[in-house]
Amino acid sequence: MKTIRFLDRTIGWILPGLVGLVASKIFVKPRRVKSRNMSSWTLLHPAGDYVAWGKSVVGANKTVLIIHGWESHAGHMNILAEALNDVGLNVVAMDAPAHGDAKGKATNAIQFAAALIKISEDLGPFDTVIGHSMGGGALFIALSDGLKINKVVTIGSPFLFSDVLERFSQYMDLPPRARRSFIDRVEAFTGRSWDETRGDVVAPKVKQPTLIVHDVQDKEIPFSDALALEKAIPNATVLKTDGLGHRRILRDRTTAAAIAEWIK
Repeated sequence: MKTIRFLDRTIGWILPGLVGLVASKIFVKPRRVKSRNMSSWTLLHPAGDYVAWGKSVVGANKTVLIIHGWESHAGHMNILAEALNDVGLNVVAMDAPAHGDAKGKATNAIQFAAALIKISEDLGPFDTVIGHSMGGGALFIALSDGLKINKVVTIGSPFLFSDVLERFSQYMDLPPRARRSFIDRVEAFTGRSWDETRGDVVAPKVKQPTLIVHDVQDKEIPFSDALALEKAIPNATVLKTDGLGHRRILRDRTTAAAIAEWIK
């Protein structure tokens, strides 16, 4: 990656279109990590644009859907699912497009959002949806596009996808014209302008009670994004953690129990 970044900041000034194209292909193609630790789950929907797994409890009358983040999969949701089962909630966790066992090699937040709507049509309705990282951002897009649920939970989720693009551009050391080419190509791939997915556009449309879980030491999505979401969403509460970062927060039983109790 260091070599690619060196080439970006040198060749990017001369061939911004080519460098932007290469960066866009890297951005939309997640590293494939297939689902693991799924022995206690029931396969509900086999390989397709999404894959769904279930954990049910006797007598439960509400189901919670969990969607993971970028380069993750349903297997990372075991501890959270156990906490939800413990308070009497059924759980469905999905492998989103191009993740886990789902089909595809490239994807984006728009496709994540479409998968949320599709799984709700196939296996819903769901009382609550929990989205981690990009899954949470995609959840806001899905709600804006008509997804019907009663409660919303996000964990380490971004406020603006445009900020995610800018942070990636900085990480890749893209010069200004190459950065513009990169963003244009990602927009062309998704088929929608990123302006439509801005947090200040989609978040105020969320009328459901919303729990925003975020760690103050999250190095991938800054805690300031959680505060921006809280300000934009009419009925939002922030659950702040400290020292769990962006991914370890999913393995923290105290946080999982707090989320489950809030939903219950």
